[in-house]
Amino acid sequence: MIRTLPLTCSRCGKDFSAQDHLYYQDDFSVQSFKNIKLVCDECIHAWQEKWQIVHAEFHEHNYVLTVTITLKDGTVFENMDCTPIEDTESVITGEDIPPEAQHALYEYYVTFAQQREAQQLKDCFFTKGTEEVMFADITTNGGEHYEKLAFTIEEGYLKTAQEVPDYILEGLVTAYKSYLAQEEMLSTSTQPAAPRVTQRKAMPQSQWPSGGSYGENNYGAGSFGGGFGRNKKNPFGGF
Repeated sequence: MIRTLPLTCSRCGKDFSAQDHLYYQDDFSVQSFKNIKLVCDECIHAWQEKWQIVHAEFHEHNYVLTVTITLKDGTVFENMDCTPIEDTESVITGEDIPPEAQHALYEYYVTFAQQREAQQLKDCFFTKGTEEVMFADITTNGGEHYEKLAFTIEEGYLKTAQEVPDYILEGLVTAYKSYLAQEEMLSTSTQPAAPRVTQRKAMPQSQWPSGGSYGENNYGAGSFGGGFGRNKKNPFGGF
């Protein structure tokens, strides 16, 4: 059966005429084609005009990437989860935004990623001081250098003797944790192994000699209690 579908915008509620194509909004709760959320050209244009990005700031914490976006009209979307897609050079967010804005957002992400790479620690060498003071020689990928940066561990927190950027502090914490783990591993591996107690394995009764003088016929006189393996040099090390 052929049915008709009225072209009514799901945003403004107005009827509209189709041009070259139809716009619609994804909605996984829609169970029937007749309930699809169509969007008219005017609302699409207003949506595209609204998403004029003037600033975007990315943050990453515990491997979760978020972005705060400021639009031309002053609207701010704070800490939205986002995913950069390198193949399409776009950034997908929790908010539905036009493809043009996704591409513009990707340019901000590239700048952020380059800066983040430059701030990563390239080298970090530790030396021990006195009274639980440690020193670190740090170089970042971007060329920043900190020589003999003193720090201590107080109440479970790493504290530096001078103010450093957060990314330096975070990198230093990660590097020092790895250093301590390596030190513990090396100290454990250099300790002598604890001696093992030789376990005497009981022989089945069928293998025990019958009679009072084992070995008389083959090895000469001698009682069983004389020490098999000592005098006869048991090649398996004795009991």
